[in-house]
Amino acid sequence: MYSKRIVILRQTDSRFAVKGREICGVVKLESDVRTQATVSVSNVDVSVFGEWWLLLAIGDKVFSHRLERLSGESFSLPLAQSDNIGCLLIKRQELAQEAACGCIGSAETLSLLRLKTAELTGDEVTPYEQFVAASQNFYQGNEVKKLREKADARYKSVEEYSSAFERYYAANSQDNYYDSVQREICRVFLQFPPYYPLIRKYSQSFFVRIDFPSSEKYFVLGLLQQQGRVRYICYGLPAEKKDFSDKDFVFVENSPTPFWMLFQDAETGQITTLKQPV
Repeated sequence: MYSKRIVILRQTDSRFAVKGREICGVVKLESDVRTQATVSVSNVDVSVFGEWWLLLAIGDKVFSHRLERLSGESFSLPLAQSDNIGCLLIKRQELAQEAACGCIGSAETLSLLRLKTAELTGDEVTPYEQFVAASQNFYQGNEVKKLREKADARYKSVEEYSSAFERYYAANSQDNYYDSVQREICRVFLQFPPYYPLIRKYSQSFFVRIDFPSSEKYFVLGLLQQQGRVRYICYGLPAEKKDFSDKDFVFVENSPTPFWMLFQDAETGQITTLKQPV
């Protein structure tokens, strides 16, 4: 049976865009005997060395294709039809990094594809990446439609986590902090791309990169485990200078970008110091 689906790609990492513009694109899928994919992307900085890939999930089937050109390239796939489709535009240099994404139906398809991103560079998949891929899809049915009408669901998830954060402290709660915000923080991990430089730095960790809308600035959010339990929640800002002074922030050396990092005790919710490697 013939079907046609259109997926809109939206920028998730401004570093790969032409300065002052945002990456955008369209993936058209037409299925009959086989599935034909056509990709068109604009505002990409093509002067940067590396390869461009499209990762595509149609239901539970995952495909990857190296793009020889970013305007109107077509390629054929085995027949695959589903109401749940996810796409990641990947820039592969030394690392494979997400530049744009899009989905229709379940946002869980994007989590499956973000696991596939690690395979492009042979990165080891961490337990938290497996957890994120297996997490429940929180945006289903009419709820997806409502969120898309109001705002980009990615940033909606950040707002919801911020609200849960504030409620915990406003109530002067003595409950386990991470348990109280777990649902909201998992939504953030489902919506944003993994940040592998910090995932590799800390064992038993998972970090995502969160870009500010219409800005080149970003921050990272992460979890650190000890003995199979979440021990710290981390908030990091790129360290543009080393002479910043604040008793709560810790300077974390890392390549390619160092960070000023806050470490929050996952049990008490209090800002703390990371006294030993995790």
